[in-house]
Amino acid sequence: MSREEQPKDKQPILAGATPEERNPDLWPTEAFAPLERLLASSLQRAGQAVRDTFGHEGRQMTAREFVNFWNQCRLKAMATVGANGRPHIAPVHAEFVRGELFSTIYTDAQRLRDIRRNPHVALTTWAPDGAVAIVHGRAHVVPNSERTSRPGATGRERRTVLLRIEIDRIYAMKGRTRP
Repeated sequence: MSREEQPKDKQPILAGATPEERNPDLWPTEAFAPLERLLASSLQRAGQAVRDTFGHEGRQMTAREFVNFWNQCRLKAMATVGANGRPHIAPVHAEFVRGELFSTIYTDAQRLRDIRRNPHVALTTWAPDGAVAIVHGRAHVVPNSERTSRPGATGRERRTVLLRIEIDRIYAMKGRTRP
């Protein structure tokens, strides 16, 4: 889905961010350098199976391709660590703004309680052609970010906070092109 095809009424993740800050096509090249280093170091530190999958020649994404792919995918899945040590996964909205990854979360969500106890998270998104991206990191609540969301599927407003994801690892690969 192109940026133009995304719903126009989608509430921006980072209120106050300019269109230029939200659109990676308008970011300067140097804004991608930290992510480029992280993509390379993540693959170098990965186990053989991950290197074989995500290091496949011709399918590796550049940092710019990764951010564009990530931001164009509407939904991601976020996994947190529950109090019992078991994973908890749920769909989320998350996007890169100004080179940093942000997500919103309801203040009454189990995932927020998980994050306050243990900030380690993993997020993923994918496309039908097999393109996929996985991010590992630590989520932190952005101070003074609580706001009221627009009514969603429940028909009622809910309180949300903004999370900033401090990224430790990124794995990303392009989809397959078929003749």
